[in-house]
Amino acid sequence: MTQTVEINIKELSVFRQLFEDFYVPLCVFAQHYIDDKEDAADIVQECFVKVWQKKEDFCYLHQVKSFLYTSVRNGALNILEHRRVKADYRDEYLGKSEESFFKDQVVEEETYRILRQHIEKLPEQTRRVMLLALEGNSNTEIAELLAMTTGTVHTHKKIAYKRLRKVLSPDFYFIFLI
Repeated sequence: MTQTVEINIKELSVFRQLFEDFYVPLCVFAQHYIDDKEDAADIVQECFVKVWQKKEDFCYLHQVKSFLYTSVRNGALNILEHRRVKADYRDEYLGKSEESFFKDQVVEEETYRILRQHIEKLPEQTRRVMLLALEGNSNTEIAELLAMTTGTVHTHKKIAYKRLRKVLSPDFYFIFLI
């Protein structure tokens, strides 16, 4: 049979003794759930703050002990749940990111392949201008590389766009311009 011990935790010395007696055992108890010393210590400290805030509600030692152990367990379970939710979210996000990245890469590569295939069918000078443009060169750079004026480069690009617009679907052509 357990002994009912009255306590008055309104007195700071009683609360301090309660903290000294139960802090370490409660930290060990919390670590059995969450396996993290710092998080366990935080949970226990928060529970002692709650005890101090509710000090009017406690008359017996067994009430305080029960409250502390229950609160520590609930705090640890809350942390575990939070970790699980974060892990699930991270896994879901990473899965979508990888899947999206893969799809984007496939679309980009296929688009480039189709575009390149149609550019190869253009007249030689127009083809050379467009291939240099695909590499990211400006009209001025293309003009210097091919020894022509920027106006001529512009004209070749205009011819290429007109021909590509005819052979490519409107959606594909729009993607190409972007």
